[in-house]
Amino acid sequence: MVARRQFLGGLVVAAGTLAACRELQPGNGGGERVANSDATALDAEALEDALVGSSYLGTGGGGSLEEARALIAKDLAAGLTVTALPVSALADSDRVACPYGLASLADTSEDMQARLDAIENKVEEPVQAAFEALERHLDQKFAGVILGEIGPLSLAEGLSIAARLGVPALDADTVGRAVPEINQHSVKVAGIPLTPIGAATPFGDEMIVGQLGDPTRAEDILRSVAVVSRACGVADSPITGAQAKRQGTLVTGSLTLARNIGRAVREAKAVGEDPIDAARVAGDGFLLFTGTVASTEWRDEDGFLQGKVTLNGTGDFAGQSFETDVKNEHLVARRDGAVLATCPDLISIIDLESADGVVNPGYENGQAVAVLGFKCDPLWRTEAGLAVFSPRYFGYDLDYVPIEEGVG
Repeated sequence: MVARRQFLGGLVVAAGTLAACRELQPGNGGGERVANSDATALDAEALEDALVGSSYLGTGGGGSLEEARALIAKDLAAGLTVTALPVSALADSDRVACPYGLASLADTSEDMQARLDAIENKVEEPVQAAFEALERHLDQKFAGVILGEIGPLSLAEGLSIAARLGVPALDADTVGRAVPEINQHSVKVAGIPLTPIGAATPFGDEMIVGQLGDPTRAEDILRSVAVVSRACGVADSPITGAQAKRQGTLVTGSLTLARNIGRAVREAKAVGEDPIDAARVAGDGFLLFTGTVASTEWRDEDGFLQGKVTLNGTGDFAGQSFETDVKNEHLVARRDGAVLATCPDLISIIDLESADGVVNPGYENGQAVAVLGFKCDPLWRTEAGLAVFSPRYFGYDLDYVPIEEGVG
C-alpha cells in the first residue's frame, strides 16, 4: 500500500472505465505559491508525537509506523520543512486538495507484467504529479494539503507531499482516523463533489476525472488505474477555503489531536507514568480491555485485509475475552461476546511494551496489549455519516451505539 486506502483486488479495466478522464491540457497552475504567515513549522519531536498519536487514532490501519518514521526522517535529512496550518487561516478564495497514493496488490499476469517492465518509470512521485496536474487544470496554486486520514503512514505521506510541494498541511483531514474505503470521506458526506480529481501513474500518464456519474465511481475508476499501473497518485476534493471552513466539511484539529496524544505518551514515559492511560486522557477516551493476544485470523478479500483479533484478559479483565472484527481497521469490538464498541467510533490496540498502536496484522501470540476506544468526530454520527460508516454499512446486523453509551 502506497498510502491512504487499499483499493485493491484482481480487477481489469472494463470498457468505458476511463470515459470520465480526459487528456490533461498544459498550464502553469496559477503562478507562484504564496506563503501563509499563520503556518507553523513542526520539528522532529512534534512530528514523532504526531506519528505516535496517529497510531492510536489509526485504529489498526493507516500503514506502518516504522515506515512513517523512516519517511519523515528522510524528509528532514533532506532539509525539507513540514508546516501545519489551521483551517481558519485559509482565505475564502484559497483552494486546497487531498493528495494520496493507491497501490494494487493484485496478482499481475505475465503478459501485463512484461508490458509494464518494458515501460520506463518516468515519474518518481506520482502523488505529487497528480497534485500538480490538478493545479494546472484549475489554474490555481493550492494553499495547502488536506490530510487524507489519520494513520501513521497515511499521515506521514500527507505531511511529506506538503513539504515537497512547499505548502502547509492543514490541521484537518477527511476522517479523523483511518478507514477502509474512499466512501468514508467527509467532503463527500458534506455533499461536495470530489471532482475534479487529478491522477498520475509512474509511467507519465496524467488524467483529470472531470465528473462522476455517481460518487462511488471514484473508487472503481481510480482503483482500475492502480491495477493496470501498479500504483496511482491521486489528488481529490479541490475545495475552496470557504468550503473547508464550513462545519462538517473536514475533521478539523485532527493533526493537533494526534500530536497531543503522542506528546502525552512521550511525557508519561519520561517520568515513569502509564503512557497508555496518558494517551487515553489526552484523547478523552476509554480503556476497553487489557490482555494478551490469543489468536489472529487474516484473509485477503476483495483487496481488503479482513480478519479477527482475539485477546485473553489480564488485570481487571482476567478471565474475560475480547475480540475485534477487522476490515483493514477495527470495526466491531466484543467483550465476552457482547458488543462493546463499533465504527465509526475508534477501537485501537496498543502494545504495552512500546506504547505504540499496533498496525494490523502486526501481532504475536502472547503479546501484551491494551485496547482503547475514542469517540468519532460528530459528523460521522449524522444520518449522512452513518449511511457510509456504520456497522450495517459493512454488513453487520447491528445498529450503531455511541461508545460512551456502550461502555457506560
